[in-house]
Amino acid sequence: MPAGDDHNGGRLRFGPDGKLYYSIGEQGHNQGANVCKPIDAQRIPTKAELDAGDHSAYAGKVLRLNPDGGIPDDNPVINGVRSHVYTYGHRNPQGLVFVGDLLFEAEHGPSSDDEINLLVAGGNYGWPHVAGFRDDQGYVYGNWSAAPDCEKLAKSYFPTDIPASVPQQKETEWKAEDFREPIKTFYTVPNSYNFRDGRCGDMAYLCWPTIAPSSVAYYPANGPIPGWGNSLLVTSLKNGALYRVPLNADGKTAQGDVAKYFHTPNRYRSALVSPDGKTIYVATDVRGNALGNDGKPVNDMKNPGSIIAFIYDAKQ
Repeated sequence: MPAGDDHNGGRLRFGPDGKLYYSIGEQGHNQGANVCKPIDAQRIPTKAELDAGDHSAYAGKVLRLNPDGGIPDDNPVINGVRSHVYTYGHRNPQGLVFVGDLLFEAEHGPSSDDEINLLVAGGNYGWPHVAGFRDDQGYVYGNWSAAPDCEKLAKSYFPTDIPASVPQQKETEWKAEDFREPIKTFYTVPNSYNFRDGRCGDMAYLCWPTIAPSSVAYYPANGPIPGWGNSLLVTSLKNGALYRVPLNADGKTAQGDVAKYFHTPNRYRSALVSPDGKTIYVATDVRGNALGNDGKPVNDMKNPGSIIAFIYDAKQ
């Protein structure tokens, strides 16, 4: 399977159908140290590649596998090929959760538009042509890897400052019949947004309108915490917080604003709800960069490499 030094995704879940679902990021291509490498999130494997055991096209995908590693007979046929690919067009999918037979996914956006997606077999989730909604807001696809002088440009790379030699494409200029928009974003901003906000200095990305969603869990409709029922719970790496996304009664769409809880100077890696619904367990990273309580960057984590229990007390 593809792997690299960035955007590996790496979430593995059993579905109610007995199949394994596995997320793989696009390896951080077309940005940072990998800016001159092309993104393969839209590339579908060929039969020849599969016959040769070449899975390099699986980058930027969510896979569906038999427990023995085989390709399920009912996997979607995309571009005439049935492979392990269940959905494609993903950037860095770091959260997967089943709610009944529905599969939700949390995905890192670039400098805006982290996504919560409802995954549908054969769906194309747009990356790198679209970030979040196809609205031409806050994002233009700059294909740095296709620039003839990419190696030179890489020395002064900044994602939202796209040089003239880098091919560009607006979101609405890209069309795909199987495109699926997210049910929620963190956050959609106008084109006038200042991504060089000086509050975060050399770590400007910490001030961008993103949360770096690292996992997603489900809080059941009959849970004891008032107002939390039937919600997705999303952990944030850079904000050290838990975000609650209420679902509509149909269980397939999100409603209203998200709510933020439990902010601490940490990187929240994964969350799990206790069987009785009264405790939210959150695992933290040992190290990294995050926003402190004053909204400024910190790299000294308050609870490094820990499991924090947030316990609901009805008497409080």
